[in-house]
Amino acid sequence: MEQILLQILSVFVLGLLGGANPGAMIASAFSETLRVGFIKSLRVVMYALISETIVGFIVLIALFSFQIPQFIFYLISFVGAVVLVWLALQVWKIENLNENKEIFSFKKIFILTLFNGPFWMFWITICVPQAFLLKERVLGGEYIFLTIFEIGWLVATILLVFLFSRFRSILTSGKAISVVFKVFAVILLLFAGKMSLESILFFLK
Repeated sequence: MEQILLQILSVFVLGLLGGANPGAMIASAFSETLRVGFIKSLRVVMYALISETIVGFIVLIALFSFQIPQFIFYLISFVGAVVLVWLALQVWKIENLNENKEIFSFKKIFILTLFNGPFWMFWITICVPQAFLLKERVLGGEYIFLTIFEIGWLVATILLVFLFSRFRSILTSGKAISVVFKVFAVILLLFAGKMSLESILFFLK
């Protein structure tokens, strides 16, 4: 029993690390925090949580049922990179905080998650083996893993977004807001470039 509890704790810590890992979702949540404030930006965090849970569930089902070639996930990354560029262009166009247009809708966040190659690779190489170990000890352990991991992810993500929101008044003062959003747009573009480069290097091997 003690070993199971320690394993569940390690899953929670893994979720915390996953949530704290810099990525497109954090950049998107930070952008939305600047635009509409901390409370309203939690909508994007919840979109991401639902999307990641769905994709994580798909990964668990697929990996425990089929042998999926690694190159498939690198192909997926190219589509994810395109989605990131699309979001970056929309963030780039923001000039003030009075724009009511929804940028990070559930549909966009879900598509971004679904075609996020690194996310799939993280789940396949790190999460699935841990889920398998828990499955060996507890009935339905893979789904317990998914639940605990996502709770850890949510805690870390909300904490980071909250801490970032403390700087909102500084970052949105004066005429700096347009520049700040353009910086976030560039960050999203960099993540798109990183995903594309990793895929290209894989196929060049």
